Order: sequence, then C-alpha cells, then structure tokens
Amino acid sequence: MLISFEIVSKRAKLRYQSLYFFNEIMTVGGLILMWYYLDNIYLIFTILTALSITYQLYKLLVAIYSVDKRFRLLILSLGTSHSEYARFVLEKNLGKMLGNLLKFYTVSLISFLASLTPYASNIGFLALIVGLILTLLQSD
Repeated sequence: MLISFEIVSKRAKLRYQSLYFFNEIMTVGGLILMWYYLDNIYLIFTILTALSITYQLYKLLVAIYSVDKRFRLLILSLGTSHSEYARFVLEKNLGKMLGNLLKFYTVSLISFLASLTPYASNIGFLALIVGLILTLLQSD
C-alpha cells in the first residue's frame, strides 16, 4: 500500500509496471500452485488476501492512469481540489472495482477446481510461463 501511495502521489513518472505481473494468467497459475502445494488454511487465506489486494490495486492503477491528462487538467482548473478529484475517480471506477473483485473470485474458483486435477502442478507452471511471456510482450 505504501509503494502504491508513492507511485500515485509523488512519482508520476514511475508507472505501475512493477504490478504488471498480476495479469489473469499468472494469477491463475500462482493460485493453482498455492491450492495444490499448501495445506495450511490460514496461510492460504493470507496469501489469497494479499493477492486480492494487489490484483485490485493493479486494476485500480490501470484505471487511474488511463484517464486522459487533459481531462484531469480541465477538472482541476475548474476549481476542484485534488481530494475531490481523487474521490471522483474512485467513484467513477467503483463499478470496475466490483467487477474486478468478482473476476478475482472467479479466477480463484477456477484455480481451486484446476488444482484438484492430477496435472495441477503442470497446469500451474504452464500458466505462470505463459503469463510471464505475455507480460514480457506487454499484451494485457
């Protein structure tokens, strides 16, 4: 959370590229391997919570950075404060955040069901490799 705050508030030049590894395919691969190899339910819950927060943060940063800079300057030049603009952007993306939460729930459910197959380890590592290739090619 502190890193994301630094990215958004202080360093506009530093983009969200470090969170770009949280695309859907790499998330599915990581979750399949987590469900397959871990037996401690508390550890699984902690990792699932951290992945969910990071995934939501990534999607929120994508939505924030996709706003046109000219639109932002127009809104701020009309007398709106930075906190009002931030609240406006969050309210605008609230539906997307709910949709991303449902998407993460679906991804988690699919990965749990895939982890019950006898080839879950192979599927998880293959998904991680494919997700890494897509990340390196920057196709989201």
